[in-house]
Amino acid sequence: AAPPAVATAGDYDFTTHGTDWVPEVPANFVFTYRGWGAIAKAKTAAGQYWVHIPVSFPSRIADSLMKIKFVEFCAQSTNGASTKPVRMDLWEYPGQFASVAISWPADNAKHCFTHTFATPAFRQDLGVSVLLQFANTTDKITLYKAWVRLIP
Repeated sequence: AAPPAVATAGDYDFTTHGTDWVPEVPANFVFTYRGWGAIAKAKTAAGQYWVHIPVSFPSRIADSLMKIKFVEFCAQSTNGASTKPVRMDLWEYPGQFASVAISWPADNAKHCFTHTFATPAFRQDLGVSVLLQFANTTDKITLYKAWVRLIP
């Protein structure tokens, strides 16, 4: 999917491939990695479980501190009405700097969820956490890339 806004001169985009997703508690998941990302399935019970992905980027370019303009991740559910991403938390050392509820479409298509910051701010690093809600142990969520847009 295309980024939510047209890049302007001086914008820098960095992505992390979907095979970098990891479960917070591996015992809660069946995780299958493919060339395009990770397929997550609840292992023993319906519920909500966290997955995480780091997004590497240079914190300084040409002597300018880089500010995060937006963060995005893409996913697809086999049952988007009830098995879906429900929250995205954003982290930098030493803690959380954003937590955003996700409004996920009730379909089975690929979607990208973006959080745009009204005031971009310098962050020294970026970790993305997504809370996945599973209605059962047969539905799957495929996790694709994570993305960050930076501005000087």
